[in-house]
Amino acid sequence: MKLGARAFKTGLSITLSILLAQLIYSDAGVIAGISAVPSTQPSVRKSYITMRNRMVANTIGGVLATLIVWAVGNSVIIIGFTAILLIAILNYLHLSDVITMSVMTLIIIMLNPSDTLFLVTAIRILETFIGVIIAFLVNTYIYPPQYGEKLYHLIDYTNSEFLVRIRSSLRKNTEFSIMSDDLKWSRTQLARIDYFFKLLKESKLPFTRYKYDELKQLAIYRRMIYTTRAAFKVLTVMHEYENSFFNFPTEMRASIRERMEALMSGHEQIMLKFSGRVAPDQVRFFVANRSERKIILDSFFNHAQEQSNLADFVHQKGYSGIHLMSAILEYEDELIKLNKLVTNFRNQNKKYHISQIDDF
Repeated sequence: MKLGARAFKTGLSITLSILLAQLIYSDAGVIAGISAVPSTQPSVRKSYITMRNRMVANTIGGVLATLIVWAVGNSVIIIGFTAILLIAILNYLHLSDVITMSVMTLIIIMLNPSDTLFLVTAIRILETFIGVIIAFLVNTYIYPPQYGEKLYHLIDYTNSEFLVRIRSSLRKNTEFSIMSDDLKWSRTQLARIDYFFKLLKESKLPFTRYKYDELKQLAIYRRMIYTTRAAFKVLTVMHEYENSFFNFPTEMRASIRERMEALMSGHEQIMLKFSGRVAPDQVRFFVANRSERKIILDSFFNHAQEQSNLADFVHQKGYSGIHLMSAILEYEDELIKLNKLVTNFRNQNKKYHISQIDDF
């Protein structure tokens, strides 16, 4: 069993919240501790938004509970109707994600009325503020989430798996049914990458600006994701038109394999370049091999022209070459853009490097 930084920070937030609440008022602490639990979010921006929304929602819940108890009473039926009213208000204000905690605050206040109702309400609301504020501060300043390297290693691992499968497909070393399952896994990986990229973008507070280097890294990671998706598109096209590909002329298949091998090797080298393991001036094969690109394009167009005279072309079997050509060209274009971004970044940040995944 492995406990991450988030579990540690949640426990620390609960402890600090209860201690601070009890320093202010000896009978306090329960709401403060409970409030700290869901306020520790995976990103700094989410923590800030959660803190803000919980403070607003619990203030509304506390004030509403106090007014209803003072004006009507605190019977069980009244508590239920008040909870319904609070939920309606929070839904109207688009605060549905913090309803649970505010309703709990409302119930605690309404079930424990006293002669000092307004003071007790203020203390309960203050407890909530203590819990969410401490959780936010702990999440922001103690082991703040670092998603850049995690995202890099996830993209790098996913790329490696895609490229292994593309190489196997080019040599007809795959089983169709197994590859179908692998494509499902691939879509899951792409969704994970998008999620981590979203967390990376949310690593700053809403009212703070990104530094120039941070913006460049975001642009590079975005382009990495586009390139990974382009590789996935090549893989899906190879899988869908597997039989058509192996009916291509032998020389054409050899040219495609050679070009794809060059592109995939370049992709691997670009990822190493970004991590600091390949010199910035390397990976120049895109310019050197333009003649190969023209040869492949000509072979694709010639094959499509030949297929256009056949009856299968009406049923779109002859379009397989065009689909594959489109996917390969898109992959190559994304690699060229990624290589340019990474080269510029590494030339300006020569000491930048990413740790090995074992050290992570």
